[in-house]
Amino acid sequence: MHKGKKPQTGREALRWAASFLEAMAMEQGQARLEARLLLAKAWNKAMVSLVTSLHEDLPGEVWQRFTGFVERRAAHEPLQYILGKQEFMSLSFMVTPAVLIPRGDTEVLVEEAIRLLQGRENPRIVDLGTGSGAIAVSLAYYLPGAKIWAVDISAEALAVARHNALWHKVHERICFLQGDLFAPLPPQIKYDLIVSNPPYISEEEYNELPTDVKKEPALALLGGKDGLDYYRRIAVHAPFFLERGGALLLEIGWRQAEMVRRFLQDNGYTSIRILRDRGDRDRVVLAERS
Repeated sequence: MHKGKKPQTGREALRWAASFLEAMAMEQGQARLEARLLLAKAWNKAMVSLVTSLHEDLPGEVWQRFTGFVERRAAHEPLQYILGKQEFMSLSFMVTPAVLIPRGDTEVLVEEAIRLLQGRENPRIVDLGTGSGAIAVSLAYYLPGAKIWAVDISAEALAVARHNALWHKVHERICFLQGDLFAPLPPQIKYDLIVSNPPYISEEEYNELPTDVKKEPALALLGGKDGLDYYRRIAVHAPFFLERGGALLLEIGWRQAEMVRRFLQDNGYTSIRILRDRGDRDRVVLAERS
């Protein structure tokens, strides 16, 4: 990457960065947007104040930070890792390379959970594979009476989730537990709802993923040879932790609905429904324990 001479102004720096990212096969509008976001971070300015500062002299240290960010993006590091944050459910979440980046499609799961539990007094919720804590923190934020147990096998991911819970002031209602799926949960407690966005990418699909996505933790993406390993395990074990009449909400890959439905039927779940995402693709399975 050739930086050349330091531009005089922020506007010139943006022009250089957008051109460079476009040369890396990024669509023009996206390149311009990402260049602005990266410059705002390098200059420690909100996007609104950045616009009014573009004619000003660009400090040398800002240029150094900015070129570093652009180099990382050009090497396919996800934008959210460079910015250190991602919006989800209208809340801002810290993200690091230790966690999967929250996606808008997962909001369908959270919205359905809120609908199910709205008005219920002190519901008990489990979030399996909490990652950044986006699901658990959002549920705690929008369901003020809820108590949540958030589980992850990664200590690094749990550190990020705890930070996000503290940031949104819901940490006192979330119990973070390290371990594999149900293993660390207190067995004497029954839960009203179990939610999970488990790893569901197959080995074959993983090989075809964009380079950017492969920068996210493989542990949070790979669901075994066929991508369905975690659904099999959750379907078998969840009934032992659910209250009678409790529900299970699982995010799925868009071609996995019928297989996951079959696992759930084989394990005695009733009222199984498939919910679609904003792109009108199968995205969430809802099942109840009879």
